Amino acid sequence: MMKLLAALLFLVLGGVLGWLFLADNGYVLIAWQQTSVEMSLVLAVILLIVEAVIAVIALELVLGLFGFRALVSKWLGQNRYHRAQSALSKGLTLMARNDFKRAEKMFVRSAQLATDTFPAYLCACQAAQAQLAMQRAEDYLVLAETSTNRLAIQLTRARLWIDSGQWEAAVSSLKTLYSHDRKEPIIAELLLQSLIKLKSWQEIMELLPLLSKTIASVQTSASLIEAYQCSLSWLAETGNRVDKVATLKRLRDFWATLPTFVKHNMDVVYSYAEAVITIGFDEEAEELLRVSLGQQWHNGLVELYGRIRHSQPERSLQYALDWLKKHPQSPILLLTLGRLSMQSRQWPEAKAYFEQSLTLHKNTETYAEFVRLLQHLNDPEAAHYLIAGLNQLVTKPLPNLPLP
Repeated sequence: MMKLLAALLFLVLGGVLGWLFLADNGYVLIAWQQTSVEMSLVLAVILLIVEAVIAVIALELVLGLFGFRALVSKWLGQNRYHRAQSALSKGLTLMARNDFKRAEKMFVRSAQLATDTFPAYLCACQAAQAQLAMQRAEDYLVLAETSTNRLAIQLTRARLWIDSGQWEAAVSSLKTLYSHDRKEPIIAELLLQSLIKLKSWQEIMELLPLLSKTIASVQTSASLIEAYQCSLSWLAETGNRVDKVATLKRLRDFWATLPTFVKHNMDVVYSYAEAVITIGFDEEAEELLRVSLGQQWHNGLVELYGRIRHSQPERSLQYALDWLKKHPQSPILLLTLGRLSMQSRQWPEAKAYFEQSLTLHKNTETYAEFVRLLQHLNDPEAAHYLIAGLNQLVTKPLPNLPLP
């Protein structure tokens, strides 16, 4: 557009000058010592133009012949590069100081000077995002996008949506990316995180077999474990409360689809056992917990083992006593032993286990369990342990006040 306007301007200017020359040719006299040259103004102008063109051509030939052009071009390029790097460095320093507005200006200046604008515009996007200027951040991504960095730009855009809470937009974009590239772990990771935020558990369960393969190819992800845990809980909570057997079957079928490395994760085992307990199948949970604890010790599983209703509490108590030989200083195991002793109606043993557990670790839940037992035994020490347990909930020591 600018070239067209310039061409039109020159045409108009040429027409005006041509009209003036036709109206009056003018007169030019050049005198030097005893020599003089007379010519019309038109001819003088034409000669000046020809001389200028010849001078430019001669300068171009000289610069090209002696390598001056390359030197000048190199110097100018290096100068622009150093200015661009300096602006980028200043912008990063300002970002570190949380001066996002000035940092953004520096990044834009760097992009205007740099040959590769991607780093500077990406930083400008982050600075704009920090100021909650989402549209400006999106504009920088558009300016930075090329055929070579399209994936990086799309991932950055997805992160922008995630950070601003636009989960649906992030999921839509990441699904498209994942359909074209299922070997990129970061795409799968971001997609899973977005779906978790949306609590789309049904969709998560459908995608987990594919997503887990992609993510686990690099490392076990916290989001992946969380997705499996929440899916198990969701199945138990939304299951048929009348036909609990059908819900148990759904849980079993989903558990069967889990990769081996996920089944060996004790946090996921805990969620599965808790889901099974929620729908009332304590015995199945007991076997799962017992077998898992035989393979790997986990305090959460030990605590859950003491919470379930055992059909044969004496047998379960014996299993726990075998664990005590290997873990004699475990306050969680002693709490579980106390609860199993209560289920077996072994009151003195339960009391002793709770006392040992509190000796190792003063836990509020253990205090509550112990006080409940002492109250039912009409033990006068119940009040003492109740106060001790309540003190665990107090964040500051009580003031020294007179008492009756």
